[in-house]
Amino acid sequence: MRYPTQKNPENRRIPASQVSTWTLFLLATSALLCILFATPSATGAGKVDMSSEKLTVGFTSTSFPNADQREVQAAMHLWTRELARQMGIKAQARTIIFSRTEDLVEAVNKGELSVVSLPALDYLYFRKIARMSPSLVSSGVSGDESSLLLVVRSDSGIRKIRDLRGKTLLLAARKASSSSRLWLSVLLLREGIRDPSRFFSATKESVSPSKALINIYFGKNDALILSREAFEASIVLNPQLGKKMTVLAHSGNILGVITCIPDTVNKDLRHVIESKAQHLHETGIGRQMFTLFQMERVVPFHPSYLEGLEDLLRERNRLEAGLNRRK
Repeated sequence: MRYPTQKNPENRRIPASQVSTWTLFLLATSALLCILFATPSATGAGKVDMSSEKLTVGFTSTSFPNADQREVQAAMHLWTRELARQMGIKAQARTIIFSRTEDLVEAVNKGELSVVSLPALDYLYFRKIARMSPSLVSSGVSGDESSLLLVVRSDSGIRKIRDLRGKTLLLAARKASSSSRLWLSVLLLREGIRDPSRFFSATKESVSPSKALINIYFGKNDALILSREAFEASIVLNPQLGKKMTVLAHSGNILGVITCIPDTVNKDLRHVIESKAQHLHETGIGRQMFTLFQMERVVPFHPSYLEGLEDLLRERNRLEAGLNRRK
């Protein structure tokens, strides 16, 4: 298998993407916030009492595009019930799924939300008008596991992007609805190709990266975009897949989901989230939670985590402008 800059897959954990990725992400985020808000935080004035806080958490449906909506609803129910119990709040905590990012941003600007999770690409599109600040991301966002791969069968005869003309493409990345399509558009624009729908015979989304790889293995589809982490996990489980695959292209690091805190949230509540998150993995309950959800830790956001997406957006705009000038 030709695989540039591959790390040793045997030493890597199996990611949550193998077991309904976005549902696990949602549950992990929920459990994290339960622990954060249930733990009082000391300030100069003493301990902060969170029992009277009203907490409304907003997610966009595009944060988990391939998840079973019944699982999402079950996760939401668990979140609301457990958070209310942990905090001892009188008013029931609320969680809202927004079908449109515009509606989530409107709710943020009206002061109706306390915590927000959305795709990082959506955040970039709306950050100039959304009154909120990035706060948390999962660990690994600066490593190779956050990159995307375009893979084909080694014996397919496909050696470059243009060889994919008229072929079928599967999207099995966590970011299937946004970031992976952005990366795909950049790959094609580099070749002077504007419209993926006219280039490929078909483009489909797949919930399971491992099943998508099997489709490539048996020749049911020609090419696949998935995360490096999911690819490595799949070939650990089924080494034969890796022996038959070639990585045609790989992206830089791409952030998936970002958790933000609206500017209307009071400083004490913001402090609880940001300070406790940095050390949660050091506690017994925190380690249990991260083990359960196959995560290492949650870390504070850093602007550099968005650079991969920002670079893609700039390159796409530059390439499109160049093609327009040649018309």
